[in-house]
Amino acid sequence: MTLNISAADFAHITSTYGKINGHSILDARENVTHEIFPDKVVIGTNFANFATYQLYFTADTLHVHKYALEDVNADNAKMIPDEMSEEDQEELQSRWDTLVQDIKAAEKLQQSGNARQTLAQLYLDIFDEDTAVALTDELPPFVKPDPHAVWEELAVALQNSGNLAEFEWSDLTDTGVYALNELEPLQLEGIILEVPAEDEYEEIVSADDFAQASIDFVNRQLEEYELRIVALGPVLDEYQAFTCISTADDKLARVGKKLRALCLVYLY
Repeated sequence: MTLNISAADFAHITSTYGKINGHSILDARENVTHEIFPDKVVIGTNFANFATYQLYFTADTLHVHKYALEDVNADNAKMIPDEMSEEDQEELQSRWDTLVQDIKAAEKLQQSGNARQTLAQLYLDIFDEDTAVALTDELPPFVKPDPHAVWEELAVALQNSGNLAEFEWSDLTDTGVYALNELEPLQLEGIILEVPAEDEYEEIVSADDFAQASIDFVNRQLEEYELRIVALGPVLDEYQAFTCISTADDKLARVGKKLRALCLVYLY
């Protein structure tokens, strides 16, 4: 495949954020860190061999160098140059696209000067109109355009409406299910989510992406109700917040769009 990495995007990112000793930027969805320098970008991965991709341009020509552990099972193994595979190119493209999107979203949020209006619009897609208006009235006049500040306000609103559960991902196949059953949208519909049977659990833990497999298992039980369990927050981490969102009338799609605008991350 041909990498689609814009020299203009690269120049903007390195000139704006690059530091001599590196400027770390976290991919909050994948919990992967990238380093930005004045003349190069090092893209991290969560591969077992800790592969990284070093990008730089000479004129308009992109150069990519991959480095990976020489032996993942050896103590004090060294990072050595390695050949780029098709999988590496796909991984690099995905990580780069996410980095560019996250940076542009953060810049747009900062330029807004106040996250209150976008947060109020998000409330209209999550809550019924009367609740959304009441919760918006409780917002301070100024909401700092920062994902952690935004999340503090949103988490309080969800908690006060009985639509927030917090627990470790590993509990999602066990006690976490019981916590989800307490969420108001499920209570109103009389829905009781079931924990996975032994064979279903084995399928979940053997999946490449445990978090996605776990939440998929839960959401398959909600398909007929037009509801979806969503993991969300400023990051996707071991200890996670969950809420229940309606999928009717494209509400979930609109919620996702506004979460991205507020630089919050989600999984459903």
